Amino acid sequence: MLEQLLSGLNMVLVPENLLWAGLGVAFGMILGSIPGLTDNMGIVLMLPFTYYLGPIAGIALLMGLTKGGNFGGSIPAILFNIPGTPQAMVTCIDGHPLTKQGKSGKALKQALFSSVMADACSDLILIFLAAPVAMIALKIGPPEYTSIIIFSLIVISVAASDKPLRGLVAVVLGLLLGTVGTDPEFGTTRLIFHVIDLADGFHIMPMVIGMLAFSEVLLQLEQQIMNRLRKRFSEIQAEVFKNGDVINPDYHRLSWKEFRGTLPTIFRSTGIGAAIGIIPGIGTTVGSYLSYIMAKQYSKHPEKFGNGALEGIAAAEAGNNAVNGPNLIPLVTLGIPGNLAAALILGGFMIKGLVPGPTFMQTNGDMLYALFIILLLSNFFTLLIGYFYIKRVRKVTSIPKFYLFTGIIVFSVIGSYVSYASLFDVYVMLVFGILGYLLTKFKINLPTIIVAFFLGPMLESKFRQSLSISGDDATVFLTKPISLTFLILTIAAVFFLLKRKKKLMTD
Repeated sequence: MLEQLLSGLNMVLVPENLLWAGLGVAFGMILGSIPGLTDNMGIVLMLPFTYYLGPIAGIALLMGLTKGGNFGGSIPAILFNIPGTPQAMVTCIDGHPLTKQGKSGKALKQALFSSVMADACSDLILIFLAAPVAMIALKIGPPEYTSIIIFSLIVISVAASDKPLRGLVAVVLGLLLGTVGTDPEFGTTRLIFHVIDLADGFHIMPMVIGMLAFSEVLLQLEQQIMNRLRKRFSEIQAEVFKNGDVINPDYHRLSWKEFRGTLPTIFRSTGIGAAIGIIPGIGTTVGSYLSYIMAKQYSKHPEKFGNGALEGIAAAEAGNNAVNGPNLIPLVTLGIPGNLAAALILGGFMIKGLVPGPTFMQTNGDMLYALFIILLLSNFFTLLIGYFYIKRVRKVTSIPKFYLFTGIIVFSVIGSYVSYASLFDVYVMLVFGILGYLLTKFKINLPTIIVAFFLGPMLESKFRQSLSISGDDATVFLTKPISLTFLILTIAAVFFLLKRKKKLMTD
């Protein structure tokens, strides 16, 4: 083991490899901070280029892209309420309110430090627990997946809103939107109302951008109109901003006391994200949102969530970044990619003649340790490059609101179009923007809808597979130990959350 570790160090610590790892992080961060251009798109663009790089340099570039892109998505989420990546939508909830208060620097630093810390911890989990955890992950089949998703949705519906009924409405609406398109089993279309462009269902990016970004523009526009009708402007903004520039520099500083207060949230969210990451296919969005929900429940000041709580940013960023390391466990030990990014990275491995799997540790031990070292070094590059990047990029908040909102609309249109090069997606974004505006008026939680939409097709697929395996016997969910455990946890979590909400209301 020691020999393989030293060999891996010698392979990685070459200026060329470090350069490509740093460039990968920087490129991924820039792509992640542009809505619609995700780290996955960056990996696709760079994969052919890795043909001309050495094995370590090529993998370092791809890993750096993943790390940088995952954090980069939080930047527009905080500054403009536009998530650069789908998982960053949870960061919008508390990140953007801090920007409105003139504290964008504080929010960006909290996101950066939480991301890097959770990512580093998740890499250590990958290093030390890869083999034993992969064996547990093998035991998770369709019934277990179904129960885990039900657990996630029920907990989200109860915990995400002050009134559980509103949370339930949000989940049902998200699941309903997820059924639009082609039936995965029978191949027939459903709920498309003769609109052929809906045959593939709603694409996630136009939906997310419309609900979270364009709806925010409509809400801000309404506020501006109401202010002008009443012939008065917001005194708070007059104090905090002068031509959009923050007067008090302390608003951008993140003190050690503030960061220390979020450490329990970061470690808890890291655990949740890592547990989600071990299971192939669940993804960073679920890890982020479940972490946020738990942070709110355990917080001493849950009323601050949604209004600019640093704990909320810490939970969202730690939760989605902690998925990264464990998500590679099935890849390096079993050759099974845990998500799209891992699948693309698997392609990068195979380009270099490396085939991850059960024998990979024995046949390519030094290469595996080189991968582990690259992951840890990429976190350092994310911290270093990210710190300088956010100091420059937050200056865009100094742009006057008229130009800022015009830019947001333009980027919303571009971000919706580029993913699938479809003008129809732009119309989808506009419709979901109006829908998001109306739902906000009724205090329906928009991220809950998006998470349910994201999980809906997976729930349907795994549920059908479970019934197919068991011969339409629904008791299969009760006879599988892991599945039964999560169903019991669902009941216990609902009871605990409702009891806690009732207590908070009476206090």
